[in-house]
Amino acid sequence: MRASRLLLLGVALAPAILLGQKKEELVSIQRDVAQLEDNVKQLQKSLDEKMAALTALMQQALEVSNRNAATLATMQKEVDQKLADQQTKLVAPVASLGLKVDDMSGDFSKVRENVAELVRKFNDLDAKVTDISQTVRTLAAQQTVAPPPAAAGTSGETTAGQTPSGPPAGMSVELSFQTAYSDYMGKKDNLALDEFAKYIQYFPTSAHAPEAQYYVGQIYYRAEAYEDAAKAFDAVLEKFPKNPKTSESQYMKACSLMNAKHKTAAATEFKSFLANYPDSPHVREAHKHLRELGYEPTPAKRGK
Repeated sequence: MRASRLLLLGVALAPAILLGQKKEELVSIQRDVAQLEDNVKQLQKSLDEKMAALTALMQQALEVSNRNAATLATMQKEVDQKLADQQTKLVAPVASLGLKVDDMSGDFSKVRENVAELVRKFNDLDAKVTDISQTVRTLAAQQTVAPPPAAAGTSGETTAGQTPSGPPAGMSVELSFQTAYSDYMGKKDNLALDEFAKYIQYFPTSAHAPEAQYYVGQIYYRAEAYEDAAKAFDAVLEKFPKNPKTSESQYMKACSLMNAKHKTAAATEFKSFLANYPDSPHVREAHKHLRELGYEPTPAKRGK
């Protein structure tokens, strides 16, 4: 009976207990909601403040941009004005300079035409001089010196010291050599060769005779006629052993023999050259050629 009462009392008190628990939960929830609303308000306030600061910064940037744009526009206007002023100032001088350049171009064209005409006239004059010179040489070669008349009582004999034949009329020692040398320098080799040969024939004892023979060798060497060149240079050494062209002739003889493929003879001549002329400016080349020929550049005994 007592147990039944307790059960009934529990059943009667259960709603009150449950209602108390729900009330506490509701208060807790309300407290949480209030806290959440406060947080939202704080977040909204912070967001508003940041938006305000951002708006202020954007406004400042816009103002700076507007000021810069205005400054750039002013600068562009000033630059355009200055360029226009400079163009106005330069147009007239440039136009005047263009006219002057055109005038100078015309003057230069006239000068070029005058120079071309002058060159043509000089060429014509040179051709005429060459023709006259050649004619004079031909006439001189055709003439011979007549033998002097026989003195009384010496019929058929010439005056002492004279020969029945001699150099052509007008052929002198100095002029003939200079003429031949000039043709040699002008690379008129055939003409120069004939003139040097006649010079040696008619003036074999003159001071220029060794040089004439030397240049004969040079003409052959220049024509790559190395055999004839070697003989011509050897003639300088044989006929005129002591002259300013002796060392040059021996060196060139050795070079001619080398180019003519006479290896042993060329090496012998180079060694003799080194022994005879150790101070020659061609010593280094002679050593080089000896090595090319496969010989040691040992000087031979000094020749005579």
